[in-house]
Amino acid sequence: MTRIRLGWEARIDQITVAILFLVIGFGLVFLGAVLDWTGWLTVPMIVIGIPFLLVVLLRLSGWRSLWWPHDLVVSGETISYETKMGDAFTISWADLAAVGVHSDHGINERFGLILVFFPKSADFAAKLTSPKILRLPRNGTFRVRIPRRAGITEAIAQAAPAAWQRVPATPWDALVAEPGVAPQVVPAPDTRPPAVVDVGRRTRWQAMVGEVVTVAASAGFLVIIFGQHESVAIRVIGAIFGIPFTLVAVGLVLSVPMTARRRYFVLDADGFAWDDPHGEPFMFGWPEITSVSVETSMSRPAPTAWTARRRLDSIVVHTRKQHMRVPVGDQPATVEQLADAVQRFAPQLWSGQSTRTAGRVQYK
Repeated sequence: MTRIRLGWEARIDQITVAILFLVIGFGLVFLGAVLDWTGWLTVPMIVIGIPFLLVVLLRLSGWRSLWWPHDLVVSGETISYETKMGDAFTISWADLAAVGVHSDHGINERFGLILVFFPKSADFAAKLTSPKILRLPRNGTFRVRIPRRAGITEAIAQAAPAAWQRVPATPWDALVAEPGVAPQVVPAPDTRPPAVVDVGRRTRWQAMVGEVVTVAASAGFLVIIFGQHESVAIRVIGAIFGIPFTLVAVGLVLSVPMTARRRYFVLDADGFAWDDPHGEPFMFGWPEITSVSVETSMSRPAPTAWTARRRLDSIVVHTRKQHMRVPVGDQPATVEQLADAVQRFAPQLWSGQSTRTAGRVQYK
């Protein structure tokens, strides 16, 4: 059996709660320790803050339920994807006629390898419940895209049943087929590299700059409030301006796990995927999709306002049964990359971009 580490996953919601308790507990203990000019608050604030810190320590003692690996496990009986996120799967070699491995180079390694399963029977789909696996109607195969890691190709070739053929064929990195299956009848993979569009890059930079500026400002006001000076007026002014900055800074710190997470659109010859492990990811084959479009909302111009017009882009994917909307914020570059990718792989499904005007204050 070969176990290959593909990466790590986390429960961002629970990590956010742990950060909240840590900020509250540390803040109460710290303020209780520095409030020497109103000493009657010192003990109560420290006593209240310590339980918050203890809760964080107790939660971190079970860190394996917050942060865990996801692995590809290849043995002589099965091929398994192990994770706690609900998209795990196990496929038996006995249900397969062939397995192909193909790598896409020059892209993010997180999406750099596909495993293609060629089933023996038509009821194979009934055995799979993982949303990570995409069915390809054009040739009746099933495909999963996983991170590109060293050793996967060799593990598949070595673990296949001894009687199977090891076919040294390109463009496959590895192709194994049971006896009686002619390698030349196995459909070759599409060698066009996928388009990987990073949605969170601009959001992460914007959040980082905002967090640094706000935390620095709130720290300055805290120095004014609790500094070694006797002026009550200065403390009051510092509190008036410092409390809002401090609340915003705390909120930004708590949002770090969400703003720092990586989110991608992945488009290739087989389908369209939204990769957001801690949100609502989805994946559709091109035959399931009826149209892909972009909707842009612009705030109504206000001649007397000094602020610029705000923009909100949303990617809309219509299928035969439902439609999915993914707001991406003000990201014209992302929209352009996505439009190019759709027109490259499925130009007949591209419905273009529409723009509408929303309210001056809020989008509707």
